[in-house]
Formats: sequence, C-alpha cells, structure tokens
Amino acid sequence: MKQIFYTPQYSITICALYISLLAIGFMLVGCEKIDIMSHEVDGFKVGMLLPASIDDKGWNALAYDALLAIEEELDAIISPVESHTPAKQKADAYSLAAEGHNLIFGHGYEYGAPVKIIAPDFPETVFVISSGDIVAENIASINFQIEPATYLLGIIAGMMTKTKKIGVIGGQDFPAVVSAFDAFEAGVESVNPEAEVRHDYVGNWEDVAKGKELAIAQINEGIDFIFPNADLAGRGAFMAAEEAHAAGNIVYTFGANRDQSEVSPTTVIANAVITPRPFVEIAKHVKDGTFTPQIYTFTMSTDRAIDLVYNPALMDKVPEAVKTKVAEAQTKILSGELVVTQTE
Repeated sequence: MKQIFYTPQYSITICALYISLLAIGFMLVGCEKIDIMSHEVDGFKVGMLLPASIDDKGWNALAYDALLAIEEELDAIISPVESHTPAKQKADAYSLAAEGHNLIFGHGYEYGAPVKIIAPDFPETVFVISSGDIVAENIASINFQIEPATYLLGIIAGMMTKTKKIGVIGGQDFPAVVSAFDAFEAGVESVNPEAEVRHDYVGNWEDVAKGKELAIAQINEGIDFIFPNADLAGRGAFMAAEEAHAAGNIVYTFGANRDQSEVSPTTVIANAVITPRPFVEIAKHVKDGTFTPQIYTFTMSTDRAIDLVYNPALMDKVPEAVKTKVAEAQTKILSGELVVTQTE
C-alpha cells in the first residue's frame, strides 16, 4: 500500500529546503485554475487533517474512508493526520505542505483559520476545508448539504416518538452542525408540531463520558429519540440508549455523517450519510489539473453524495406509514419540489 501514517516532525532540513525553494521563487498561481501536477513530484500526495480519531465511526471515519478511496482510485500516496488542538492543526497543515503534498484536506470548519494563514506560503498545494466557507487562490471548501437527509430523520422521529420529546446532541455548535439540527427539527415539526426538540452540546468531539451524561439527562426527561452529531463523543449517546433498552425503556438513535448502524445495532434506526464521492471528485480535479478554487456543494441530488440509510436490523421497527412518508418526502427533495435549506 502507498498509505503513510504520518506523524509531523520538524527539522532544520525541512525548514532549509522550504526557504531555499522560496528563494528561487515559486510562481503565484492564478485563481482560475491550478495545474498542481505541472512540477515534478514523487507521486500524487494527498493529506487528510482530522480533528479526532479515525476510529469514531462517524465524521472522521467517513473522511478516512474517502482517503482510502482516493488512494485506490487515483493511485495516491495518502497521509492521515489526527490534529486534536488548534495549535497542532496549524503545525500539521504546515508540515504536510512542506513535505510536498499536492492536496491537503482540512476535515472540519475549524481548519479554515490556520489554513488561511499557511496557504499563501505554499501556492502549489491545494487546501480543501470540509464544511468551510473560505475560497482563495489555492483554497476551496466542501459544502455537504446533509440537511435533506437529517430532515428525513426528523420525519422518522416525529412520527415514531411516543413521548413527543426528542433530543439532539452536538459536539460543538459549528454552523454545519447547527444547520443539520435545524433541518432535523423542521422534519419533526412537519409531521408532529407538538413534539419538542432539546438541543445539547458536549463542547468537544471526543468526550464520550460527557456525551453519555447529556444523553442520560435527556432520557430521564422522557426523550425517546436522540440524534447525536458529536463524532467520538456521540458514542456516549449510543451507550446511554443501549442501557435504557436493557432497562426496558426503548430509546432509538440516529447515525450522523456515516452509516453507524454497526456502532449501536439495537438503537440506530437510520443514518444521514455522506459518501466518499465528493472527496474523490475534488482530488481527481486536482490531479488532472482542472481544479478551480470555489465552494463545492454536494447534495442528495448530486449522485446521491448525501443519502438516508436505514439500519437493516431495525427495519421491522419502522412502521410502513413512516417509510412511505419518508419515501414521499425524499422523492420531492430529489425532484426539487421540497427544498430543505441550510441555515446561516
């Protein structure tokens, strides 16, 4: 395999090389198109900066799945890097660029600020920010419109809840997370205006204990559907739901960003999924020299880059009337008759 599990290292050699290259003068790249393969490199090198563990089976795992797809489909040399703090995010982005990576994904809104500082020093490296809003000469952003899928999850929760109390748990209140929850709540309201949706945030993406604590508090208030979008911390919500099941209290959950049915097969009833296709498509543009800095938007209608996936093990728990309502809404979304918007 050409995969590199990369741990950033700083050395006088790298810094000297970087200064020398700047001294002989990189040509600044125009904003219309970047021919990233115009200089000689040792293969097509793609880095992926991740804010948490690839073992979260959610947001970070889906990015790692995409990186493996890029490796296979584009014969790329890949470098996944876990950057858990703002200081490390900036340092790791710098190191990957200094090592000659052609394309670096910053998988999360939080990578926008450090990349904006670093990118001008590496005009031949393309930086792409997941769920970002930055565009520059060599920076693009990917916009995943997961809202239609979370709207459909809201329909399921709204129709199936017995208590009319539903909860969402986020890692941090980033714009993309808030927007996904707003769409979920809109789906609930469309079928059950009397249902209440409680919003809680862990404050980070890795605190499983805190995620579980918030979920237990929601369950104790009578909430019977929980939608966690909190990466590794979301596992705490699944654990709380499983313990409620064991005690005879049926609480269902939803998966976010990736099919998480296997994480909690007895509680995850459906998932709002982002597929690897957006990452592969952008990487192909970079490798082919057809990349254009812009905000790349992927939707449920874009080759099903976003999708709703049921947990096969719990399909019999979903009433036919609910499946029919979800299918009708999905058809309207795909045809453009029903527009689920992103919130600012």
